[in-house]
Amino acid sequence: MSCQPSVSVQAAFELFDDDSSDDETATPLVVSREVVRISIVDERATLTAEKQELDAAAQVTRSLYEPWDDVKPLAVGPIDLVTNFDGVGGERGYVASRDLEPGTQVLVEQVYVPWPRDVDASDPEFFVATMESVLVRPDYADVMQHLSHLYPEKLSELPEELLTAARKKYGSQVDELCKNFDSLALSRDHVLQNVLAMQCNAFDSGIFLYSAMFNHECNPNCVKFTPEDIGPEGAVSEVRVARPIAKGEQLTISYLYPREQSRENRLKNLWEQFGFECKCELCKRGDSVLPSPSTAAGDSDGTKPRMQDIEKVLVAAEELIQTKPKRAAAALAVALEALSDALEIAAHDHLVFMRIHKLVADSCELLLGAKSGRLCEYSILFLRSSYELLELQRTYLNPDHIDLARTLNDVSQGIQLLLSYDPTVLLTEFPEWKDFRQASVVENQYRQEYKRLKRLYE
Repeated sequence: MSCQPSVSVQAAFELFDDDSSDDETATPLVVSREVVRISIVDERATLTAEKQELDAAAQVTRSLYEPWDDVKPLAVGPIDLVTNFDGVGGERGYVASRDLEPGTQVLVEQVYVPWPRDVDASDPEFFVATMESVLVRPDYADVMQHLSHLYPEKLSELPEELLTAARKKYGSQVDELCKNFDSLALSRDHVLQNVLAMQCNAFDSGIFLYSAMFNHECNPNCVKFTPEDIGPEGAVSEVRVARPIAKGEQLTISYLYPREQSRENRLKNLWEQFGFECKCELCKRGDSVLPSPSTAAGDSDGTKPRMQDIEKVLVAAEELIQTKPKRAAAALAVALEALSDALEIAAHDHLVFMRIHKLVADSCELLLGAKSGRLCEYSILFLRSSYELLELQRTYLNPDHIDLARTLNDVSQGIQLLLSYDPTVLLTEFPEWKDFRQASVVENQYRQEYKRLKRLYE
């Protein structure tokens, strides 16, 4: 493999790199389940060169899992697949074969089963429609066999209540599918197992066999990158280490996006889609360390929103700025109201505040980019939300985590922006910095730290 940064990681930094010393542009994105989603830059020569390197690497990639040796990953780092984990779904997972530093690439693979483009992911028949796209392929039997090694390998591995719900949800659809493909003499249970394997191992771009073998943690030690744009051969997934990992330690990713969900939401989503109850350290600890404000008590009339209600509002606002960026002002209003509501019911170190501050910053960034009115006000909000986000991220994440990179750069850019407007406004709104010199020093420190993280992952 070349020592040059992969297109995946390069594009991931383009989500937030607005440093004048580099040639990337900012394009924030929001996704589901995947940790970082990226847009591939239109550099055909770069893509072709990297594809040739990956193809060459694939020819010598070592085996991770014998049943899939005919579909090996494009690249495998210093990891091993363990098949006797106790208390983990499928009893499998990856461990480090040596000490690993942040930024280390541990897995690259091509999507194995891409999602059909003509069916919306919210459609109740989405996974069955994907199964149908498999059955029309000449290699359908091989694909079904490979999918059968994903959790749940046997229907009995699922909790009884989830299996009952799955039979109720998919039973008639599976029957119809088997009827339409009666010449294949399909087993209904085999088809149902494949459908559930897709559901329990779904990534945003499709099924990635080897990536599916990573176990979940709400605050994982690895980050999964995957392209938003799918090329002619499908998306490529890449996993890198996000904090120091000792030899023999398990490698984990998050099955949820955004990760910044309340414990109640995380437990609910993980149980309903993936069929397990998370018992990671973050879930044991809770969403905050500090005590809730006094205003959180005494809601006998039920007028105060619950955190889950606030999260539903955030989902709608996040979707709004993705699908209709010109409505960023409306999303910002929602985010600020959500911030006000959350401050009444939760300690300010609550995990969901990271999500709220991100939404405020992203909305302001769009408004600043559109050169809408009230630029000074948006600049203040952008910097304040980015600064608060950085403080929270530092309490949850390792100092070498890639998520810190964007926020460090945002704070740096925010300081520069306000200094260009009016240094007096910066010092008035941000008493953390006593004078122009201190603000400039902080800006430079954050910019250099951002560049350090960028080099680390490249």
